[in-house]
Amino acid sequence: MIWTAPTNTLAKDNPVKSYPVSSGVTYSQYANSTTNYINHLAVNLGDPYTKLAIGLPSPIAKTATTTAQANRDSRDGNRVVGAVNASFFDMKSGLPMYLISQGNDIINGGVISKSPNYYVSQPIAFGVTQDGLAEIDTFNLGVHVGYKGQNYQVTGLNRERQNDETIIFTPQYNGKHTNSNEFGIEMVIDTGQPITNTQYGQQLTGKVVKVRDYGSKEKLEIPATGFVLSVHGAKGLERFKGMNVGDEVSLSLSIDDKWMNSQFMLASGPMLLKDGKPHITMNTSDWRASTSTARTAIAISKDKKQVHLVTVDNVKGYSKGMTLTQFANYLAAQGYDRAINFDGGGSTAMGIRNYGSNTVVLANRTTAAERKVSAIIEAISTAPVSEPAHLNVSRNQVGTMLVGATTSLTINYLLDAYYNPLVVDNSQLLITSENGKLAATGLSYSALTAGEDRVTVQYGNAKQSFPVTIVNEPAKLTISPTTTKVKPGATVAFKANATDAQGKPIIYSPEQVKWSVTGDIGTITQSGSFKAVNKSGQGTVTVTLGTKTASIPISLTDGTPAFTDIPADYAYYTEISFLKDLGYIQGDLDGKFNPGNTLSREHAAVILSRVFNLDTAVAGGQKFTDVPATHRYFNEINAIASANLVGGKGDGTFDPAGQLTRAQMAAILVKAYNLSGESTKKFNDVPTSHWAYKQIHILAHNGVTTGNEKGNFDPNKPVNRAQFSAFLYRSINR
Repeated sequence: MIWTAPTNTLAKDNPVKSYPVSSGVTYSQYANSTTNYINHLAVNLGDPYTKLAIGLPSPIAKTATTTAQANRDSRDGNRVVGAVNASFFDMKSGLPMYLISQGNDIINGGVISKSPNYYVSQPIAFGVTQDGLAEIDTFNLGVHVGYKGQNYQVTGLNRERQNDETIIFTPQYNGKHTNSNEFGIEMVIDTGQPITNTQYGQQLTGKVVKVRDYGSKEKLEIPATGFVLSVHGAKGLERFKGMNVGDEVSLSLSIDDKWMNSQFMLASGPMLLKDGKPHITMNTSDWRASTSTARTAIAISKDKKQVHLVTVDNVKGYSKGMTLTQFANYLAAQGYDRAINFDGGGSTAMGIRNYGSNTVVLANRTTAAERKVSAIIEAISTAPVSEPAHLNVSRNQVGTMLVGATTSLTINYLLDAYYNPLVVDNSQLLITSENGKLAATGLSYSALTAGEDRVTVQYGNAKQSFPVTIVNEPAKLTISPTTTKVKPGATVAFKANATDAQGKPIIYSPEQVKWSVTGDIGTITQSGSFKAVNKSGQGTVTVTLGTKTASIPISLTDGTPAFTDIPADYAYYTEISFLKDLGYIQGDLDGKFNPGNTLSREHAAVILSRVFNLDTAVAGGQKFTDVPATHRYFNEINAIASANLVGGKGDGTFDPAGQLTRAQMAAILVKAYNLSGESTKKFNDVPTSHWAYKQIHILAHNGVTTGNEKGNFDPNKPVNRAQFSAFLYRSINR
């Protein structure tokens, strides 16, 4: 049955990984848009150190996983670097179902199905021929019995007899007895010479020494010096029912010339490609072909020097598998010339040798645990172990280094020119600094001075290098946790967060971090463990790393509300408590702070006069036309004006009862705290034409404000009492 399908709907492969596992074998994994993962071993038979072979269980009926068989066969000079499952096999007996031969020795006789609904309904095999080239083609296995001048082709060799079959059993059969049922006849032929193998080109002649008649249940033993002719069905019985003890019988075994003396051949099916086009030799409507499942195939190039072992996975949520038509189309799209299907589904497995190890491990994802299978195809490297050529080193920490910091390396693998793993002797490892800003000891290196450098790791001729940036201090240093409320007597584990200019963590040694405490609030260890005293208080925790320091204010409070409406879990509890404890703010007569109420300009003046400890007893002359001497906050407003902390509106007024906007607040704080600088981050709603553009961005530069999640500052909105407390707190503690 020949079926073709269009290739214009094929999904494009996206490489996941690809690397050589030996000088002639490359492993690749691909993902495509149809949610399939494909594993691929490309084998170059033109490479002098590369070959393919069959891996077989021992004994032949004892199945084993693909990786187990590959590792069993791997040794110095014959390193299995990749493998796939190959032969279909009987799940009950474990025996392979189709023809397998090595050299001319026939390992398994096999059977060909009469129905195109089965995978192997035509005699097609993959192998490597006598000239060392790959082949996928038909074969003609000749098993002929000569008797009374006639030459008869029989149906099989060294396998269980089925209906209407004539089978030959030689001493190489997997068992001492034929175990055929009584519905047939069997004749034992003795050649007089030990038969040590069963192979193509073999000619045997002997005489019948025993006949087991139809209906007999005798368990017939296969002689070491002969063979057994086992017959079932009318046609066979008609030919051989007259055979008697003493009759001469011959056996001849043959194969097509192209397969004679081949390195190996393994029958399978169906064929998937021929001459670069889909060519499926089975009924593609049958469920075996139309089911999307895991698949295994082998393909070859037109010059027969390139062999491709291919698997597609079928794991829920990972890879959907393919129908045989999809698989054939996929293989055709890769440009292969011929391809044949191997056992798939739960048997699909691909093993590879990973760098740094000679152990073959599973490369694909199987539907369950890796299944024990029959014959496998092995990609083998015969390359000798040579000098170091490939070195792979990883840094245990990657990033900008602080002067004085030390970090280390890990040797992931060392390979020779043929990708064979080598044992690493650390004493042979050389680590050098290009600019002398680093010093190496063993597998560690330390930063000596700030600047740019490059580290080179060398082992023989194998090298790897990487750049290193060294700084005197982090670009940014912060302390976490950021909460500044601590209960008296409590312990807090503080941590320094040091980053470079790109916001990535820098490398430093723990002993480089220096912690300190100011104020009678407690003690801190050099690991950052802060122990608070058993009383309320205010203070600061400071960390120093390199030449940079960072501090956070600490307020020791037992968790009682700052005001009746400011509980300990309020968002701005720390800020409001801090200002209250220092006497900068006071609540209303009812004991509330009313954090959501907007703040008037006069109240801001009062608070600032307290913060800067201004002398409000000396009023002086009237400074603003709308703030007469009779105004309740005349002294406070005059005091902050005299201190040049806050100015009027330009028309001689102060507008004491007016709401303080966020822009006005920015201008007041920038002036009061003499802030400078300008944030690189610009607010969307503060154009350069805005009167407070400069002050707002100075405030942002100093970390007093960050704006909202939309990137806006809302300059014209009135500021409420809680917000003003937060801004003032940050300004004081910046």
